[in-house]
Amino acid sequence: MKFQKIFQLEFAYQIRSISTWLYFVVMAVLSFLWVIANYLSDAREGYFLLNAPIVIAAVTALGILFWLPLGGSVAGDAAARDVQTRMYSLTYTAPTSKATYLGGRFLAACLLNLIVLLSIPLSILFSLYFTGVEPEVMGPFRLSAYLTSFFYLLLPNIFIVTAIQFSLAALTRRAMASYLGGVFLFVCAFVLELVTQNAAEWNKLIDPIQFSSVLNHLSGEWSPLEMNTRLLTLEGPLLINRLLWISIAVGLLALTHRRFSFVQPATGVGKKQLNQTTTKLPAQEWLKWRPENSLTQIKGVFGFRTHLQQLRVITWKSFLQLAKSRIGLVLLVALAVVVGFAIPGNMEAKDVPLLPRTDHMVNFLTAPLVEIKSFWILITLLTVFYAGELVWKEREAGINEIANAAPVPEWVLFLSRFLALSFMLIVWLTFLVIAGIVAQISIGGAPVEIGLYVKALFGLQLVECLLFALLALVVHVLVNQKYLGHFFALLAYSLIAFAPSLGIGHKLLIYSSSPAWIFTNMAGFNLSLEPWLWFKLYWMSWALLLAVVAKLFWVRGREEKLKSRLNLAIRRFTRSTIVVATVAVAGILVFGGFTFYNTNVLNNYLSSTEIAERQAQYEQQYGKYHLIPQPRQTRSTLQVEIYPEKRQATVKGTYLLVNQHKVSIDSIHLSTVPGVETRAITFKQPAARVLEDKELGYQIYTLQKPLQPGDSLKLNFEVLVGERGFSNNGADVSVTPNSTNFRNYEWLPAIGYQSYRELDDAGSRKKYGLAPRPATPSLYNKKARLESPFAERISFEAVVGTDEDQVVVAPGTLKRTWTKGNRRYFHYATEAPIRNEYHFFSANYAVYEGTWKNPSAVTGQDVSIQIYYDPGQKLNLERMLKSVQASLEYYSKQFGAYPHRTIRFVSYPGYAFGNHASPINITAGEGFFLMNPDKDERKFDLVSAVVAHEVAHQWWGNQVDPAHAEGAGLLSESLAWYSAMGVLEDNYGPEHLQRLLSFLREEYENPKTHAAVPLLQANDWYQNYRKGPFALYAMSQYMGRDKVNSALRHLLAKHSSGKFPLPTSLDLYHELQEVTPDSLQPLLHDLFEKNTFWELSTEQAMAKQIESGKWQVTLNVQARKFVVDSIGVETKLPVNDWVEIGIYSSAEKGKESGKLLYQQKHHINSAKQTITVTVPGKPALAGIDPRYLLIDWEIKDNLKGVKL
Repeated sequence: MKFQKIFQLEFAYQIRSISTWLYFVVMAVLSFLWVIANYLSDAREGYFLLNAPIVIAAVTALGILFWLPLGGSVAGDAAARDVQTRMYSLTYTAPTSKATYLGGRFLAACLLNLIVLLSIPLSILFSLYFTGVEPEVMGPFRLSAYLTSFFYLLLPNIFIVTAIQFSLAALTRRAMASYLGGVFLFVCAFVLELVTQNAAEWNKLIDPIQFSSVLNHLSGEWSPLEMNTRLLTLEGPLLINRLLWISIAVGLLALTHRRFSFVQPATGVGKKQLNQTTTKLPAQEWLKWRPENSLTQIKGVFGFRTHLQQLRVITWKSFLQLAKSRIGLVLLVALAVVVGFAIPGNMEAKDVPLLPRTDHMVNFLTAPLVEIKSFWILITLLTVFYAGELVWKEREAGINEIANAAPVPEWVLFLSRFLALSFMLIVWLTFLVIAGIVAQISIGGAPVEIGLYVKALFGLQLVECLLFALLALVVHVLVNQKYLGHFFALLAYSLIAFAPSLGIGHKLLIYSSSPAWIFTNMAGFNLSLEPWLWFKLYWMSWALLLAVVAKLFWVRGREEKLKSRLNLAIRRFTRSTIVVATVAVAGILVFGGFTFYNTNVLNNYLSSTEIAERQAQYEQQYGKYHLIPQPRQTRSTLQVEIYPEKRQATVKGTYLLVNQHKVSIDSIHLSTVPGVETRAITFKQPAARVLEDKELGYQIYTLQKPLQPGDSLKLNFEVLVGERGFSNNGADVSVTPNSTNFRNYEWLPAIGYQSYRELDDAGSRKKYGLAPRPATPSLYNKKARLESPFAERISFEAVVGTDEDQVVVAPGTLKRTWTKGNRRYFHYATEAPIRNEYHFFSANYAVYEGTWKNPSAVTGQDVSIQIYYDPGQKLNLERMLKSVQASLEYYSKQFGAYPHRTIRFVSYPGYAFGNHASPINITAGEGFFLMNPDKDERKFDLVSAVVAHEVAHQWWGNQVDPAHAEGAGLLSESLAWYSAMGVLEDNYGPEHLQRLLSFLREEYENPKTHAAVPLLQANDWYQNYRKGPFALYAMSQYMGRDKVNSALRHLLAKHSSGKFPLPTSLDLYHELQEVTPDSLQPLLHDLFEKNTFWELSTEQAMAKQIESGKWQVTLNVQARKFVVDSIGVETKLPVNDWVEIGIYSSAEKGKESGKLLYQQKHHINSAKQTITVTVPGKPALAGIDPRYLLIDWEIKDNLKGVKL
């Protein structure tokens, strides 16, 4: 048979298949959704143009990734269909060569996959030009953007993937091998990203799909200008990657040609069976046979007990079939071992080892179905595969008609498969528990809680697994085509996982979805189990109904047409089936109704669209009141009653309002919190309510007598918060039996229009007809200095009651505490005004206390340091206390007095490691107390550094409170980290400071685009937490720390009162300019006013000993300097800077670095320069900018070993 004929037959066979065109449609729909639902909003925000080359490449890469299992179906069918259909006895004996046979089918598979994947560019074109996308987010049409994605991504991957999948199927003679190959490549795309996250270049070389590389360009590796204009180029890592994988594909095809044989597959009849002789009876004996001479006839009993016995036998055999397969128990053990080895690396936070507490281990090992976690993705894929094997095992073995003729009811056939799959999942969870326990013991430091492992994995995680396992089985039964069944099961999983991205947010509409459960040592399961259970009962009822459907449509014969299957299902709808279906429907109605009552009646469920609409309505209706004069809140007096067991709280409060404007005020605007009952609002003078909008939370009261400038007014109110069941996201945990934690602005009314409630997203603002504006006001917008959320300074006093066994924490000094009945009361008050942003806590806290002598205190009293923690987490308490003491000492001397008598760290439940510095009280997630710096190989005490950073916020953020404008983070986060550097240097030594700088630089070195606004206008995390502190530290090293700190003292003296207008980064810059000498003004300008970068390197370092015994060192250095704007345009600058030169001796054993022999700044004014210095000792290492003071992203070449 000729090559052309084989190609035509294969192509014609599959092109007529409905599955091929179904794959085409699915890929087209997915591509359309990625463009419209995923990238359109980012384009509207201005990150890139919607038709930018990188967007086209990204959608292409995503499409290829999700096509992998589909490609396996096409390639596997082409390679192994003859064996699967038992046509090999004809095709293998036809007069054709291996090259012709394999080549024709492989080429047909490639062309078919090309047709399927052509849906991607066609869908992109349709979504961009035929859906009414606004022209503002579009650039000019560029055919080259589509061609580069086609020729560099799409076409090579079709060849590479089809070759791999075709070879696997041809060599194993099983189409399933092709599918598994596709699944393996799919998983590898995610796993490679995790494994090579610190080796990006390796990822680019070994990732066959180039999925991660393209998305990295999109997520920040390229500037906006590059994303909008730059095309993919076939050079560097991409070229090597394409050549590497094409070579591998060609090698596999060659191996397939060599190993493939036209020998017919084995029949499965063993040698022993073939050698057995058949006992023959003489003819006369056959003639004498009569029915009555046969064995005694036994009447069959087919009752329920028999069915249970059948269920047991079939279940066990089905389980053994899966367990003994090549991807059965062996693979599960291997995967559990991999997870076990991965656990220690995941028991870290910022590379600091964590105490491996069981609750934290369980959090790592479990995940809901809708959360994509690397190893759980693989289990999901295996579940789909196992389900297909169980449903199709008899049909693939060719014994389905015999097996189906057995007197076994359909419910036994289906339930036995489900139980077998369930046992496999139980075995997997057992392996996972063992891996977790072994890892936990090997790490050490925390007791193993077997009971918690059992509850979490066998009680909660198992439910997630079983619900999806049943869905996978039902899909395979209904689809009745193995590979289409795999596809639709995976499609169902994708729809479940990505439902929120598709605009489906209610968990009653997402199969198996529920609010997440959580367990922590501090709060236990808290209130998370009840809503989880109600949702799961609802989905279990659906699962039972799906099982009934599967029983009705179970295939036992040759019925493949839909009509015949429907007729058969109707006949199977027996009384017992009706009863089970009725129970399932009743469960759906009861559990679903109760859940809906909680989520939509007791609580007001709002979709993401409805939330955006309300935000838009708030601005449209009340934005006109944004800048009208309103009195400032200057005092809060509160009476709070917390009832943890009842999950209720009441707040009775009084605000003292003062008119600080130059005009009278005739009306008070009040923003209340929707969903919180605010009542009993009264004023100390007659006032009439003229507007009350409970839905948007806005009220207006007209004063009978206008409030004159300087006059005050008291506002009284009452807030009630009570138990309201549970919402779509679970139970409200503000007030719970184990832990209460709420902030004032979450419950209490606020004065005036609250601009932070507005829509920020540019696309959404345009959608709802709102005026365009930046997400953050401009640095040069003077009106922005007149407001900032919660910026007003208030005196605070509160009496808080709670259960007698709990402790309350609130702002201020604890004046007294007393017990009344079974209630315990705490009286707090502040000595100095605080920002109007604070927390209330109530829990079974233990307290670790210390003091610090405040030399600036008028009364001479010590500052009380208190750490409120869960009694079970004592790690780091002494370390935290010492850091607070050192921080208060340093900051008070350098910047000014600490204005309060108390400072606290307060723990709250959860795995968070972050902290938040409110006035006086600093909140710390439970996970923060698990950090174990003693086991950090870097010998770096991150806990002390973070504590110093948070304490610094009592000055930067709470005393100096920046305006809500560009650069605000420079006045808070950057100054806090810079201040912490001084604490570490003075109290822990210069080496520890260098460890902190190295820690901060780890993310600073990550490949990111240079494109950014200047530091003075920065809003992003990287510039506020990394670049800003480095710029301030560089200035302190160039002109001295005392000068920088004196500028900060002046800034604090001018703006610590909190009076309006509020400070911006320009105020900080002005203070720095005042203390910077003329020679360093250009450096200050480069670091703050411009987005400047240096590229410094040492090309060579040589030394020779001179007559005096000293050493003469000669360095050849290179320097480059440039500025990059916000879209990525680079402008070269002349080099004319003072740059540090450093020379070091060899490091002694056990030391991190050698002795400093020389450190001076030299004037660098050319691209290449030779520097010669004399040092007193033998040099080993030398270079330019050895401490990396300037903003240089390639620091590895700054230092060189000295050649002697």
